[in-house]
Parts: sequence; structure tokens; C-alpha cells
Amino acid sequence: MPSALVVGYDPHSIPGVDADALRAGLDAELTRFGEHGIDAAMTLIVFDESAESTLAASLTKQPWNVVVVGRRCSLCRSVGSTI
Repeated sequence: MPSALVVGYDPHSIPGVDADALRAGLDAELTRFGEHGIDAAMTLIVFDESAESTLAASLTKQPWNVVVVGRRCSLCRSVGSTI
């Protein structure tokens, strides 16, 4: 089964957004991957000292077929290029 890792910022760490609604939407989209036969996981990053190690652990957990990075996750792009 193909696999995908979805990476983005934890909505609960973003001021001024409806974090619960945003998280529900993310969960719904993750479910859609499964409906298409894709084994998907999600890593949500808090922009603090744990971000790099959290991302590195997720990226190296298994050989992903695709990694989907949220459009504003600049840390994700920089760490991903070093792994």
C-alpha cells in the first residue's frame, strides 16, 4: 500500500485560528487518503525547540512514498532537505 506523510503546523499553536475546526478538517483530509488506498500519517509541528527532532523522527520512521508539506512550513522544508 502506498504511504504518505502529511506535515504542517499544529493548529493549536497558531494564534487567532479556530484550532479545533482546522484540526477536524485536517483529520477529514487524512481519512480521504485511506479511502483512496493510501496509508497516511500526519505530523503537526509546534514551532519551538522540539520542531526539528519531531520532524526528523517522522521523516525517518519509514520510507514514505510521498511527503506533503503545508505551504507555510518553512522549517519543514529546511529540515527535510538535510535528511
